[in-house]
Amino acid sequence: MNISIGGKAHEVIEKPQKHVLLPTKKQLHGWWPGKRECTSERMLVNPYNGCGIGCFFCYSLAFPGHFQTFRKEKVIIVAKDFDRIVSDQLDSIDVASCGYLSPVTDPFQPVNNLYHLSEKIIRVFVERNIPIEFITKAEIPEEAIELIEQQKHSFGQVSFLTTNENLRKVLVPGGASNSSLFRNLERMAKKAIYAVCRIDPIFPYLTDKKSNFRQLINRAKDSGAKHIIASMLDIPIKIHKEILDKLKDYFGPGTEFDYRKLYVENIDGYLNAKTDYRKKVFDVLRNICENLDMTFALCMEYELADGKPRGLNREFTNSTNCEGIDIPIYRREKEKFVPAIDCPGNCLNCSQGKCGIKDLAMKKEGSKKDWRLKDYRRWSKELKVAG
Repeated sequence: MNISIGGKAHEVIEKPQKHVLLPTKKQLHGWWPGKRECTSERMLVNPYNGCGIGCFFCYSLAFPGHFQTFRKEKVIIVAKDFDRIVSDQLDSIDVASCGYLSPVTDPFQPVNNLYHLSEKIIRVFVERNIPIEFITKAEIPEEAIELIEQQKHSFGQVSFLTTNENLRKVLVPGGASNSSLFRNLERMAKKAIYAVCRIDPIFPYLTDKKSNFRQLINRAKDSGAKHIIASMLDIPIKIHKEILDKLKDYFGPGTEFDYRKLYVENIDGYLNAKTDYRKKVFDVLRNICENLDMTFALCMEYELADGKPRGLNREFTNSTNCEGIDIPIYRREKEKFVPAIDCPGNCLNCSQGKCGIKDLAMKKEGSKKDWRLKDYRRWSKELKVAG
């Protein structure tokens, strides 16, 4: 079987899931501009477009390009030899932020068992002593844990939706079981790797019970998690009918009706649950975390203020960085990279630029930018000139 991509025919490989191996020119890049809440700078690495975990609510299904190939054809695009490309790009810079594997698709989805691109990319970062993090709903490969154990600022995030295993199977059919996800936390904690539990996303009326949160957070803490991150389901307007139809199919017309009544806030092309409802849920979560001496933050949660998005983290987080861990900017010292002295990594709230990169002192209003590989190369030249 072949599929046309960019006007060319490509062979579809059937196992473990339908995918195409495609050459790529993708570059490392930072967060997208606009309504950014992510405190620390990151270099985003995404080896797979499309995901075999099978979340019907995934916002990447509304993205253009190869993501539409996956949405329409159910074919995953695998970036051929992406680890080598990332390696060359890292060798072209002298300043780096923590790698982020990966922003929109699960790095340890089934197709990774064939190509192991995620482990290879982690190795590329760790060999240069550059930190890297990952987020997953799957079982973490042992190699990935052994690698990030070697780099003191590298860490892992594990996403949970509910402690109800039957409900989890409906929402995340290709993900790991809850027991495997908690073992992910335990395995990292035993290696002294910083472990984050994400409750992400929260489904109103389905996974939003206080008892569910308390049980999940208690077990996460017992498994070694140090920090909790939460976010509510938001629905891209481009695919809102598909998501609402799925909710109706799985949970009945009553649930669909409730979501239509609740999801009325349009914030930059995404339908959000009413702000007062979300704040009540987040207040419950923060209180549970504080009672357990755990730090807490939100991920990409906003309200409208004077018609513009305003982040909710200023109201709910109790940590310096939204991921709970302070990771400095790294600078090259001969073959390896080392942390910039006295840099807490909270770029969005930084006014001093202790890392030596003035652009990353982003507290000034209007300084939120989408940094690209070319910027990292420019900063590298500026550092050499400055000595």
